[in-house]
Amino acid sequence: MKRMLLCACVVIGLSGCVTNRAIQTVQIGDEGKSCAQLKAELSDLGVRFQDAKDDSGITGKNVGLALVFWPGIIVNEVRANKNQESIDARVSHLTIIYNQKCLAD
Repeated sequence: MKRMLLCACVVIGLSGCVTNRAIQTVQIGDEGKSCAQLKAELSDLGVRFQDAKDDSGITGKNVGLALVFWPGIIVNEVRANKNQESIDARVSHLTIIYNQKCLAD
C-alpha cells in the first residue's frame, strides 16, 4: 500500500514539473536570416518568454506540488528561470543582428 502511494506521488510530482524549454543563444543560420525572419522569431520569442514566465510563481503546478512534493516547487522555479534566461539571451543576440542588418542606414 505504501509503495502504491509513493509511486502515485512520484507520478503526480513529475507530471507537474515545468518542462525544459531552454534554447540555444546562437544557432546556425542566424546571420543569414532576413529582416522579416528575424522580426518573426523575435515576436515568437516574446510569446515563449511570457509562457516561461507564467510557469514561475504561484501556479497550479506549484500549488499541486506543494501538496504532494514540496521540493518540486524549487525545481520548477529553477527550471522556469533557466528557460527565461535562455530566451532573454537569444532575444539579445537576435536583436543585435537585427539592429546591424535591418536598421543600418
